Amino acid sequence: MKRPPFRRGKAGKRSSASTTRDASRAVPSRYLRALRNIVLILAALSLYQYLTGGEVTWHKTAFHKITAGVGGYATRPEAAWRKASKRVEELGARKERQPPPDFDLTGRVTGVLDGDSIVMLDQSGRKYTIRLFGIDTPERGQAYADTARNLMRKMVLGESVGVVKIEIDRFNRTVGTVYLDDTNINLAMVAGGHAWWYRRYAPHDRLLEAAQQEAREADRGLWALPDPVPPWEWRRARR
Repeated sequence: MKRPPFRRGKAGKRSSASTTRDASRAVPSRYLRALRNIVLILAALSLYQYLTGGEVTWHKTAFHKITAGVGGYATRPEAAWRKASKRVEELGARKERQPPPDFDLTGRVTGVLDGDSIVMLDQSGRKYTIRLFGIDTPERGQAYADTARNLMRKMVLGESVGVVKIEIDRFNRTVGTVYLDDTNINLAMVAGGHAWWYRRYAPHDRLLEAAQQEAREADRGLWALPDPVPPWEWRRARR
């Protein structure tokens, strides 16, 4: 009697599907077994340490080794965060250095527009409008505006100053730090309580931040007002 030919129809497909399901169940099973073995090993280690020493310490040791390794990397000179931090310091030094090694612009102050803007003529007679970087003084019509402007006039009008240029703003003004000899005028205005630290445009300027904190705690200048309003809020309210 002849044997019937092998049929590759539905039975073959069921066999293939069954194999696939078995394989899919086998994959997570391997991970579960591995995880179970790790848990058993850690439990045995914990039990051994407790029975021999009275306490479980393996997790503390592992933690210290990991943190020491990370800390060791972080303190290496070539660590990425150090390189990034150094770059930030280099950029910040241009804004904060006192006195700076050199100036981008020098000239005589011929006008004071307000407490944070001046007009300067360089040696060739070219006129620049300078917006002092990182500070903001009260607007005209706002309390303390005239005082801030008059104090700026007393400090720099007619004087030769140097400017460390930061950028050119949308009004074509040169934004920078102004120096009279070794005095940082931007910083002096904030330290005297005559200007606000303009956090929005100089969020990382630690010198201006510290100067404002000190002036505020001492109720110096505009901080002696009953309710000083930041100029940017005053401007926003009138738009």
